[in-house]
Amino acid sequence: MRVKENNLNFPNFLALLRLFLVPVVVYLVTRGNMVLAGIIFLSACFTDLLDGYIARRYHKTTKLGTWLDPLADKLMAVSVIVTFTIRGIFPVFVMLVIFIKEFLTLLGGLLALKKGAVTPANIFGKIASLALNTAIMGGFLYRYLTPYYLWWTYAALAGSVIAFVQYTVKNRHLIFDKKGQEKEE
Repeated sequence: MRVKENNLNFPNFLALLRLFLVPVVVYLVTRGNMVLAGIIFLSACFTDLLDGYIARRYHKTTKLGTWLDPLADKLMAVSVIVTFTIRGIFPVFVMLVIFIKEFLTLLGGLLALKKGAVTPANIFGKIASLALNTAIMGGFLYRYLTPYYLWWTYAALAGSVIAFVQYTVKNRHLIFDKKGQEKEE
């Protein structure tokens, strides 16, 4: 008998809520309502922490949640970065670097998954995400934080690239080896 996984849980609800908040934040930014957009973005970041904590603490992790959570996070960050770039808040190269990094991360994850492996997040990625989300928060307040928010954005971007390189090197056996299994070193 196959047990069906219960995907209708509170952590997955929070991840879905974050997905639904993406167009709200983008709309508010395009309308110039940066403070409210920033508050909603910050609330979405909080729900990310909360759903992860609840899922681990109360054993509510699901296959759906392992995909939905990072999807909601990446979609929110990338959508806001694109919107900031269109509005001239972030330079174009910030968006391009993030696009390339996210595309390569997705490609590596799919290659590993095809081999039956999963590439879990690590502490470097979590720190880089925190730095990037902080930089995005600075973007919401760019009128008050110019030019400092850009300095933090560049530092966060560098941290994201370093975390990506570390993640790729650490998981290269899962991505590039034929069987996706760790080799003896």
